Amino acid sequence: MKNRADEIRKKYGNISKNGSSKESSSVITSRDEPEKSHPLFNRHAMLMQIMFSIILFLIVGIAFKNNNDHTVQAQKFINHVYQDEFQFAAAKDWYEDKFGKPLALFPKDKLQKEKKTEEVSEVFAVPADGKVYETFSANGKGIVIETGKEEDVETAKSGYIVYAGKKEDHGYTVIIQHADEQESWYGDLKEIDKSIKLYNYVESGTRLGKVSESKDGKSGKFYFAIKKDKSFIDPSKVIDID
Repeated sequence: MKNRADEIRKKYGNISKNGSSKESSSVITSRDEPEKSHPLFNRHAMLMQIMFSIILFLIVGIAFKNNNDHTVQAQKFINHVYQDEFQFAAAKDWYEDKFGKPLALFPKDKLQKEKKTEEVSEVFAVPADGKVYETFSANGKGIVIETGKEEDVETAKSGYIVYAGKKEDHGYTVIIQHADEQESWYGDLKEIDKSIKLYNYVESGTRLGKVSESKDGKSGKFYFAIKKDKSFIDPSKVIDID
């Protein structure tokens, strides 16, 4: 009986020792194991990106601070990159053609309206009733249309607003980008309608603003241009204007 009790105590002691040894070994292993970073967050990569952004910002700042031969070329390149507008409407059409579903960026109801509008007509409409006051040959970029006082200027074709503000040569100006990669410009406006917001989709016939007054105050006028393949074309050849 004594021998049997000794055997049981011996076995229990071995089990306790083994258990505690395994536990302490697992604790040591967990402590020695290096801390793993989150798979979606790389601290070193982010620091490198931040450093690169700061360096790039400083280089651009230096380029515009100095005006020697090298920096002038750099300034022209940077201006070209930022002024070359992204083709939102064309990108949307390409995406739908390839994948069959609209981008989340473009509201579904407006895309359907745009598609119906484009199926009905692919031509430009007259933005405001009037007659050509200054022809395309006078400046090579657009025409000036003379209208009645306080006339509204409307979109000649549906598309996305890529500019709405004041330009040095044309005063208050709205630029609309169309699905065929053309642009229509509406300048020399007295005001821009408050509903006109950058990158919003607008249908043909949407009010953009009012014409500015002529010098004698008896009539109105506005600037209208069409840009195709990065060059301006004569609007009078596209739209039937008196």
